[in-house]
Amino acid sequence: MKKISIISISLIILLILIFVLIRPTQEILSVSLVSETTEITYTDSESIRIFEDAIRTVKKVRGAVDVGPPSYRMTVTYADSEVVDFSLYIDLKAKNGFLIKNSNSEKMLNLKDKNAVELADLLSKEKLE
Repeated sequence: MKKISIISISLIILLILIFVLIRPTQEILSVSLVSETTEITYTDSESIRIFEDAIRTVKKVRGAVDVGPPSYRMTVTYADSEVVDFSLYIDLKAKNGFLIKNSNSEKMLNLKDKNAVELADLLSKEKLE
């Protein structure tokens, strides 16, 4: 009886791990950014990849935040028609930043350095054009 319980628990844990590791990521169709001076929508594959990587790899920061207005209001539209709104805070010169998901506005999502640099470069390019 003990053996059956151990096997059952092991099987359940294995199935949960498989589901978590193989679960498909949501595909982004477009990302729209709005600031005081700019409004742009990204749909090209390279820009979408940059945003997907940035969103997927954020690090949650403990505690609540209280910040001023964002650099950009960001709307992400997924292939399953889900729309998620973020506030993007980014310093284009220092190339660092963070996101705040509007549905949970007290939690800061810190961008990894590599992703912040890619986003800053992408956004700086738009300002030059």
